[in-house]
Amino acid sequence: MTLAAPTSRWTPANLDPRQAAFWQSTATITAVPACRRSWKTEGAKRRLVRAALTPSPHTGRRFFACAPTQQQARDIFWSDLKAMVPTWALRTGNPDKDIRESDLEIHLRDGGLIRVAGLDRPARVEGGFWDGGLIDEYADCRPDVLHEHIVPMMVRPGSYIDIIGSPSGRNHWYDLVERIKSGDLPNAAHFTWKGSEVLHLYLGRERAEEVLSQARATMDEDTYRQEWEAAFTSPRNQVYYAFRADDHVEPCEYDPRTELHVAFDFNVSPGVAIICQERRYTGSNPHVDRSEDVTMVIDEIWIEQNSNTRKVCAELLRRYSGHEGEVWIYADASGGAGHTSQVEGSDLDLIRKILDPVFGGRDVQMTGGKVLHVPSRLVVDVPAANPPVRARINSVNARLRAVDGTIRTRIDPRCKRLVRDMEGVQYKKGSSDLDKAGAPDLSHISDAFGYMIHRRHPLVESRWEVQQF
Repeated sequence: MTLAAPTSRWTPANLDPRQAAFWQSTATITAVPACRRSWKTEGAKRRLVRAALTPSPHTGRRFFACAPTQQQARDIFWSDLKAMVPTWALRTGNPDKDIRESDLEIHLRDGGLIRVAGLDRPARVEGGFWDGGLIDEYADCRPDVLHEHIVPMMVRPGSYIDIIGSPSGRNHWYDLVERIKSGDLPNAAHFTWKGSEVLHLYLGRERAEEVLSQARATMDEDTYRQEWEAAFTSPRNQVYYAFRADDHVEPCEYDPRTELHVAFDFNVSPGVAIICQERRYTGSNPHVDRSEDVTMVIDEIWIEQNSNTRKVCAELLRRYSGHEGEVWIYADASGGAGHTSQVEGSDLDLIRKILDPVFGGRDVQMTGGKVLHVPSRLVVDVPAANPPVRARINSVNARLRAVDGTIRTRIDPRCKRLVRDMEGVQYKKGSSDLDKAGAPDLSHISDAFGYMIHRRHPLVESRWEVQQF
């Protein structure tokens, strides 16, 4: 496919069918995680200018081009957009008046506007509705910027947004793409391509292979797949290195009579809990242990905003109030101090208060006046102090996969947040601390899982006594 040009900046572009599909997308949200130097940014710029110049019965239409920071946005977009907008499309036809360097704005006929902005300050794109726009290098943007600061401003009929960038681990960029692929987001589309599939269109086959060969010779496997094959690879400093989705994820049935193990991590945003059972594995994976205590992660609770222990407990009861077996509770030993309303007591107090009427001991009036005492089915198993983070992580990895390859954990596909944590939680570079600042929405639900696993299946390290003679 070859594209025509309104200015000389619009050089001819021969497109692969996947790139052509992106060019023709009419989705409200279009995500393009693709390899570097493969037309994704160029295509998004052209789509933006084309939309801004397309005749419309509506005046004052507004479009944005954003990147993680103001300087990045200027470097990526400003010169090109100025060259791509023809003079006849400007408000007065005078570039000196209509192209405002200090504001990074191009003012168009009929009151239209194209603004270039960095998302390190989301206020730059707030305060008015938008008809279209694009975000580049989305993996490096703040995780909340799309749904909290931009999507609420995209309410006009026909508004759209292109989100592009190379993959970068398993972060909010990966999460957005997975939501689109699963059909969770309405009117959204996803396009991707590898360097080996498109570079020859611009460089010729011989030069394209030289570029890719050099990359293969100088990059580790994960970096190459991320940069040139558009793969959301798990990082080398993956905390839960024993996890592999192909080995650990499969449907796990719920048994209303088997013990229910519920682990909490006390937060306000998000509020989370993980629900497990332990029993004999009867599936077909030959590497899974056949004993009675294989951990089956059957469900998860994730309340995104303004949560608390009361809300998480209410959701637990909505799903499992009819459970017939014992219910075991595991949690952060701090009891969630500072997270839940102090007037109601600690988080552990609230758990008991809310769950006891359903799972606690009680007297039941029987026919004929006889009273039957039903013993409590609620067991709170929380230590006086949390284990060291490293010990908890080691216990989880050992439960995921022992040294001999034996697997003792299964995770139901519905537990998408836990799977994302298993694949995406990282250590800070050069340290043994979890990188919670780099991905603030990660680690919460895997922390909860770790509290339970370390309590039930702690990894006991051998200690040797040295005798001196």
